[in-house]
Amino acid sequence: MEIAEFGWAGQAVDIGQIEDQLRGAWRAEATRSAESGNSLAARTNVLNLIVYASSCEEAETVASAIERLGERHPSRTIILIAEPDAPEATMSSWVHTNVLTLPGANRRLLFEQVTLAAKGEAARHLPTVINPLLVSDLPDFLWWVGAPPFQSATFSRLADMVDRLIVDSAAFHNSVTGLHELAELAVIPYGAAVSDFAWARLRAWRELVAQFFDPPEYTASLATIEQIEVLYEPAGRRHTSGFSEGLLALGWACSRLGWLVGRRPVEEAPGAFHWQVSTGDRTIEAYLRPLHDEQAASGLRRITLHAGGQHPGTFTVDREGADNLATNVNVPGAPSLDRIMRATLPNENDLLLNALSQFGRDRSYDGALVFASQLCRGITWRTQ
Repeated sequence: MEIAEFGWAGQAVDIGQIEDQLRGAWRAEATRSAESGNSLAARTNVLNLIVYASSCEEAETVASAIERLGERHPSRTIILIAEPDAPEATMSSWVHTNVLTLPGANRRLLFEQVTLAAKGEAARHLPTVINPLLVSDLPDFLWWVGAPPFQSATFSRLADMVDRLIVDSAAFHNSVTGLHELAELAVIPYGAAVSDFAWARLRAWRELVAQFFDPPEYTASLATIEQIEVLYEPAGRRHTSGFSEGLLALGWACSRLGWLVGRRPVEEAPGAFHWQVSTGDRTIEAYLRPLHDEQAASGLRRITLHAGGQHPGTFTVDREGADNLATNVNVPGAPSLDRIMRATLPNENDLLLNALSQFGRDRSYDGALVFASQLCRGITWRTQ
């Protein structure tokens, strides 16, 4: 592992001198400010952010994102680059400070980034190394880039140290196992709260589906839903799979409408599943199916709810490109209602900013995740 040529990592320092170097950087900035007549940069941290990356490339991308988020969330960021399977045990460290001038204000903020690169056995001791570097009395966040090794001691120790774990279940190598493991974490009473980028991407979908049933003339249809179908973009040359987002969307419907997951699903085709869920004496047919379009955005493609009985109707949300969602309401005896809403796919910076703004548990997500885990039972994972 060689990252000395990357300027983003900052100045190489001895592992035992990190705090001294951080204090020295602040003093040097104070001296520069005094000599130039600028206002003194306030050393500002509103949270501790630990980032676990699996490669130098991921770490460099993360560092760029963190620097741009400084205006909203100046933090002490600790970026970890770990190769626990390397034969040689080594650890290196770098210190980088950012000075940000707030737009429209004569205020300057200084916040810090520490990068630790560890190989072999040294990578397994990262939690011990970073614990003294965390600023006390601040909330602690752990952003695990990629798929977490839930059963590893390093992951468990880091997750136990923080208030919130940030992941993207769409990036899991095995969505079925990953959602099971994530659900177990989410229900630990005093464990870390979980933020999931895949769930955040569903926000506009959830809002539009819920708004279908705000008008009194449609509210009764909630109790007569007979079928729900979720279509997702499978993994492809340009895409990550929307499979986990589809499961979370179905899990959200189950948790909010009181549907119980009983039987295991029937696999209709690769990546296509059919469940029968129930509430009271009613059975609802639930479907999760892939629908590929080379030009489509990744994630969900469509959610359709069919209501029957005395309050029939079809309610649909469709993704139209990366920027819009289209809705349609078709109720017998009433004009069909169509509209298009702007709903740009959030980028990783937006998703991270949202996650860093959350401090309590998201009970809606926890409920959706538990049901998504139940829906996974009996599914043998293949790349969806």
